[in-house]
Amino acid sequence: MKSGVMFGILLTILNNRKVKREYLAEKFEVSTRTVARHIDSLCEGGVPIIAVRGANGGYMISDDFKLERSFFTNDELHRLLTCLNATAKSFSDQNYDIIEKLKHIGAVKENEKYLLKTDTLIIDVGTWTNPQNYRGKIEAINKAIDSDLTINMIYTDNKDFCSVRDFDPYCLVLKEGIWYVYGYCHLRNDFRLFRLARIQRLTISENTFLRKESDVYEKLNGTFDDTDLVDIEFEFFSTALSEVEEWLGPDAISERGTSYIAKASVFGGSLLINKLLSFGSSIKILKPQALKEELLVECSRILKRYDY
Repeated sequence: MKSGVMFGILLTILNNRKVKREYLAEKFEVSTRTVARHIDSLCEGGVPIIAVRGANGGYMISDDFKLERSFFTNDELHRLLTCLNATAKSFSDQNYDIIEKLKHIGAVKENEKYLLKTDTLIIDVGTWTNPQNYRGKIEAINKAIDSDLTINMIYTDNKDFCSVRDFDPYCLVLKEGIWYVYGYCHLRNDFRLFRLARIQRLTISENTFLRKESDVYEKLNGTFDDTDLVDIEFEFFSTALSEVEEWLGPDAISERGTSYIAKASVFGGSLLINKLLSFGSSIKILKPQALKEELLVECSRILKRYDY
């Protein structure tokens, strides 16, 4: 139990710039004297803890201190594979320490700086044609998340309306191949998901924020941009089978002669039109009629751009 409390104190100080002795005592349900003894033991073990005196004082650790990669056990690394791209709700109490250790595994190589990587899982935020895509934004947002700093950004919504917002970032989200940042929007006084592609400019302010109680999964299980569900049915060739399966799942697909039919309820709007256009001539919309007409209108606009 003693070593467990000492380790918890170490992680708490690592993940906060400065921690008061009273806070540590309350968190681990020990006396301030016991906290002081644990701090002395950590210092004797080589951890560079600094005691800052005064009203705004507390315990700090040198920014150069990192936990070694060997700190992980093989079992913990195995759990990490399934937990790496999830948020707190996805982890059990047993995995809490693994998350804490992950934040301090040490500096990574420059070419891996923007990868979420294990031996069997790699998530690269760049694209094939533009490897640097999003990396600057994600680097800045991660910095703001780690330091609880408010972001000022210029954002263009799905109706092409541009606004300036102050935003408290909580976490990054990857869903359906699209990157979002989740947090508290000062303009709307509510929690929001913002698409990284629509952030035109962002700067990190010097204003810190206190995290409010929130549930990112509530947003992820809802709708984005308040778009409505559309019941679609379309015919497609085998050349698009793998892409349609990845999008809608195999249960939404049935064979019909030499082609395939897909039926599903999906979110409409410009995202759906762009998705359908990505299949080119491999698909043909059967239902609903309104979607067919919307797609034809967009195709006619494309033709006019080329003077056809």
